[in-house]
Amino acid sequence: MNYYPYVNPLVLTDAIFILYGGHTGTSVSAQRQAAYLIAEMEASNNLNTFLLPTIVTGTFINPSHEIILEHGYINSIIETRFIDKIETTYFTVTGIDNVYVGLQDDVRGVVTITSWYCDASLYKIQFIYNAGLPSGTSFMPDVLLGLTTYADIILNEIQGYGNEAPGDIGVQDFRNLQYSESRVALIRTAFGTSARANFVHKLFTKLRKHRWVGL
Repeated sequence: MNYYPYVNPLVLTDAIFILYGGHTGTSVSAQRQAAYLIAEMEASNNLNTFLLPTIVTGTFINPSHEIILEHGYINSIIETRFIDKIETTYFTVTGIDNVYVGLQDDVRGVVTITSWYCDASLYKIQFIYNAGLPSGTSFMPDVLLGLTTYADIILNEIQGYGNEAPGDIGVQDFRNLQYSESRVALIRTAFGTSARANFVHKLFTKLRKHRWVGL
């Protein structure tokens, strides 16, 4: 499980929110800040990385030769610690300019362990690394529009109006006495099942990388 380390939004502000079509309505600042933070948390979870470069620590018990870190878009491996069963750090290396640790795929967060992989005393490995979208990417129009749209959905839920249905459920068929419509099929996304949620999902598609399996 990836814990989100921030308690305030990093990207969205009132100015950006309004510029990209967000509706403040009668909301107060605390409600908007909550909506911005929730939108950024969900985007970070969906992309498996942070919206801005962040230093994190990850520990892997009984590691294999290839390890998938908990985040993608790895900017750097700062330090790697080799730990035995009595919790003693018996070897430490910095960076990847060595024969022990290699970064096989920085976007998907795949690290290779070489010489120390067969060491009998190795119990777990701890990585300190920097992960996050490349500089400036989170402030590109498509990302800002996606964050704004999802924050607007959340803010509407807080205020109790403005979405397709309670909980922003996707509505495919609608009928009343004089009118009916059927929409194209909607998919289930991390942002919900409504048409707007599908729009947010599409905006983040190019940044969403499939994680490796079977390593």
